[in-house]
Amino acid sequence: MQKFLIRGPTKGVKGFINVSGAKNSCLPLMAASILFKKNVILKNVPFVKDVFTMKNLLVSLGSKVKIDEKRKMMEIKNTKQHKLVVPYKLVSTMRAGVLTMGSLLGRYQRKSIFVAKGGGCSLGIRDINYHLAGFESLNAFNSLSNGYVKISSKSGLIGNIYKFPKVTVTGTENIIMASVLARGIHVVKNISIEPEVIDLINFLNNSGAKIKFIGKRSLKIIGIREFTNGTHKIIGDRIEAFSYLCVAVITKGEILVKNINPKFLDSEIKALKKLGCLIKLNKNSIYLKTKKKLRPINIKTSPFPGFATDNMPIILAVLSIVIGKSQIEENIFSNRFMAVPELLRMGANIKVKKNKATIIGQKSLKSADCISSDLRTTFSIILGALSANGETEISRIYHGLRGYYNLKNKLKKLGVRIKSTV
Repeated sequence: MQKFLIRGPTKGVKGFINVSGAKNSCLPLMAASILFKKNVILKNVPFVKDVFTMKNLLVSLGSKVKIDEKRKMMEIKNTKQHKLVVPYKLVSTMRAGVLTMGSLLGRYQRKSIFVAKGGGCSLGIRDINYHLAGFESLNAFNSLSNGYVKISSKSGLIGNIYKFPKVTVTGTENIIMASVLARGIHVVKNISIEPEVIDLINFLNNSGAKIKFIGKRSLKIIGIREFTNGTHKIIGDRIEAFSYLCVAVITKGEILVKNINPKFLDSEIKALKKLGCLIKLNKNSIYLKTKKKLRPINIKTSPFPGFATDNMPIILAVLSIVIGKSQIEENIFSNRFMAVPELLRMGANIKVKKNKATIIGQKSLKSADCISSDLRTTFSIILGALSANGETEISRIYHGLRGYYNLKNKLKKLGVRIKSTV
């Protein structure tokens, strides 16, 4: 099993990073390809582990998928009817597999869809009840048997009104994909407005869908008859961008992060400025230079445009070496502090009570053998290793490879002393 060995401390990184396409945008776009009767071409594809898992899932359902990693492109062809059972062995490793519910239901409305309940990172309760309630509003009903959700609509999907009790990204994406081919008009309220959701909406609208905002968090979707072909360039990955910005912060360096819309990170940029970073924004890039003395800050995660929960473990590692008391309140997932035990083993002073963490910053951390438990925890531990004296060994880095493309080489390019081993 592959491991990372990082020798610290790393001081004053300087350079630039080209951000890859957004993994959290690519996966729903790939799921949406099921709605199309012919070809879908995706550009700026991040060929991370999750993307290959979704590719295997689409192939198992009957799609033909051709990839060109050098050109960052993927072509998906649907030449025959899809299989309607989404297997557990593929969904269990990737939460985004549940997005095939909405696309399969939208395309094959009068047939029975069987989707295994999903997996992915262990971040606490991530139920799909809101997804299923949204499908019911469209006249599709479900039952659970042997770990599979069966969904069907005998008379087809019919537009209605549905309001999410709580903002959910995958729930919003699933209902959108189910609605675009429904009869009539479907109004969806209290939706997620994350950039990745907007990317999905733009892709579908550019392919013939009729999706319109009728409020900040409300959509009107007028069903169309079919989708044939589609082409789309995936947006830059805001989580990857923030991760590398924090490499510069924790090493007291400077970095230019390219291929990212700064508006995707408005709350995070404000937090970094409060921390004491000098930041300059361009249309498609972010420059950051770290001041010698950083200030403690307080952060609350919330749905976009708030501070992203995916970025919380990243800033947590940074705050562990900012002298003073910082606080983080996590309001999205119940088990988001998985990085804390590993950072504690490196000498951090962090106390967690319910959904709040109090961090007393230390001058530096110490090297240790660490184990990654989820995608963003991997990068959090890497950041800790950058400020630690000595060599840190990080096991189970496959979690990080699920979402960070070319991770080791990008870090090495910035001057990080990192190597992989088995």
